[in-house]
Amino acid sequence: MGHEFSSTILIVDDEDYIRILAASLLKEEGFQVLEASDTSEALALAAKHDIDVLLTDLHMPGLLDGLQLAAEIRASDPLVHVIISSGGDPSVLKDDEMGAVFLPKPYRPHQLTRAVRMNSIG
Repeated sequence: MGHEFSSTILIVDDEDYIRILAASLLKEEGFQVLEASDTSEALALAAKHDIDVLLTDLHMPGLLDGLQLAAEIRASDPLVHVIISSGGDPSVLKDDEMGAVFLPKPYRPHQLTRAVRMNSIG
């Protein structure tokens, strides 16, 4: 079923179990996966690797939230596709100029893989 994609996905979530499960699922689908538990780690990974899709939680501890993280990464690479995940209100993206996709939490495995496939260039 999978194993046809070679895009690199950066998953950023401070909830370990969500990040680990998402990474495992996407690896099974053939994606290259990088993981970060905070925005500082995510910025460091994005600086070292070519990222095709950023999948980030909206609410992150620290100086940046998911939207701010996405803006920072897109400033360096405007071709990165952005998926914002949250259990909150999707209206936070209504004025978003990045074209970010909202993935509501909790999401089912097929919702995650579909969102990543649709936003992957691989």
